[in-house]
Amino acid sequence: MMKKMCLLAAVFALALSSLAAQQKYALVIGNGAYTGITRLNNPVNDARDMEAALKNLGWTVDLVINGNLDQMEGAAIRLKNRLSASRNSYGFLFYAGHGVQSGGVNYLIPVDANIQSENFLRQRAVSLQALLDELNDAGNELNIVALDACRDNPFSWSRSGSRGGSRGLDVVSNQPAKSIIVYATSAGRTAADGAGRNGLFTTHLLNNLKKPGLSVRDMFDQTGADVYRASGGAQVPAIYSQFFDVAYLGTRPSTVTPQPRPAPVQPVDPPVVNPRPASAGFVLVPAGTFTMGSPSTEVDRYSDETQHSVTISKPFYIGKYEVTQKEWVEVMGGNPSRFKGDNLPVENVSWYDAIEYCNKRSAREGLTPAYTIDKTRSDGNNSSGYDNVKWVVTWNRSANGYRLPTEAEWELACRAGTTAPFYTGSNITTSHANYDGNYPYNNNAKGVYRQRTWAVGSGTPNPWGLYDMSGNVWEWCWDWYGAYSGTQSDPSGAAAGSDRVRRGGSWSYDARYARSANRNYDTPSYRIGDLGFRLVRP
Repeated sequence: MMKKMCLLAAVFALALSSLAAQQKYALVIGNGAYTGITRLNNPVNDARDMEAALKNLGWTVDLVINGNLDQMEGAAIRLKNRLSASRNSYGFLFYAGHGVQSGGVNYLIPVDANIQSENFLRQRAVSLQALLDELNDAGNELNIVALDACRDNPFSWSRSGSRGGSRGLDVVSNQPAKSIIVYATSAGRTAADGAGRNGLFTTHLLNNLKKPGLSVRDMFDQTGADVYRASGGAQVPAIYSQFFDVAYLGTRPSTVTPQPRPAPVQPVDPPVVNPRPASAGFVLVPAGTFTMGSPSTEVDRYSDETQHSVTISKPFYIGKYEVTQKEWVEVMGGNPSRFKGDNLPVENVSWYDAIEYCNKRSAREGLTPAYTIDKTRSDGNNSSGYDNVKWVVTWNRSANGYRLPTEAEWELACRAGTTAPFYTGSNITTSHANYDGNYPYNNNAKGVYRQRTWAVGSGTPNPWGLYDMSGNVWEWCWDWYGAYSGTQSDPSGAAAGSDRVRRGGSWSYDARYARSANRNYDTPSYRIGDLGFRLVRP
């Protein structure tokens, strides 16, 4: 079965200032009859089926089959002009065909493109970012861009050591506001072409698109779950959201089925809110086996980073961002952070503080807390940043509540399929992450020394869409710190110890500490202004 690298990007901008019916304009492109590179079987089917589905939902559709450069760009301009004429309009751009990335920029390939060198991509292919910019310029209420792009780089120069030879398409770096970008699979990973008329992702997208009453977000969430199950966990769609409202591709439901009221609670009990969907603000990390640690040749490695094979047997959700101060205050009521701001990561929190937050947020959302806490001693603060605290904490692995990642889960998520020192490659800069200067740290080029945290999501996400896995604040993990013990399945650290693991580096440390394999640790009662955490859910 042919494999392809699928990217499905969906970009939405919605401002519901009016209840008037929106005009709905779509551009659907299917490129399969390529000359000089691999011909594709499914894109024309995908495009025609998407055209039919959208027309059935009331969209006006402009269909382009086997388009050249002028036809693709001209059709995109027509779509923008239609949307600009009606500011409350909805737009939909669907593309199926070859797509490649070069230097972090994604390109859609016309059927007659003769691209003999990577350097000519900009002149002979269509930039995805340019299409997004065009739609953003229209100023309309909602734009959806969905790309099912096939998928290993088809050009011979991609196998000759060029910078664009990596598989698949990259994360869109300049995501428009009020948008959702959906990948058919994690960036840089392969996705099944499908055994039938359509690709695996498009098959389930079409199925869910036709279901009445589903919001756009629900449609993509359900599609992602269907793809994950159908592929046995091998294909994991990824959703990147800058959109926080509700939109519908078809007719907005006229009525909403009332939900049963919760049983009344005693006034002394904390209010219970509905649990947030596991996918809201989280990224699904697939189960799998990876190499943890660093090779002996890695610059600036430490001796405790011994490479070994680790298997994570179950997928899990991990926070797209570090826990913010706004999220902390909603649950805990006070803000311990040194640098104040709703969208800054919470810091100056101990491991015990993070454990308590996990349990209280779980209870607040009606989930089963992951931890049992026995507070055997709590004698208050001292000036060193340590509390005289020693709690016994037990992890209930069957609970569905929030928890800290294990050290192995954290490194799997940080690497996101990469093997270099950083998820950005051999080097990293302060445009990617918030740390003390450029890398290598001793090259006399300090870069931007911020000396404080920045708002979550300010840097460059890793290939799975996770932000600040390198830098900003150190992140607590569940594990007691200790030596690795070789090949393992679902490791959770030493059986006992005096220090808990923290990972990722911070704004106050140089780049060697932001490497994917770097390990650090502190007593679980330690607090400081560059130490926070992110959450995991089953």
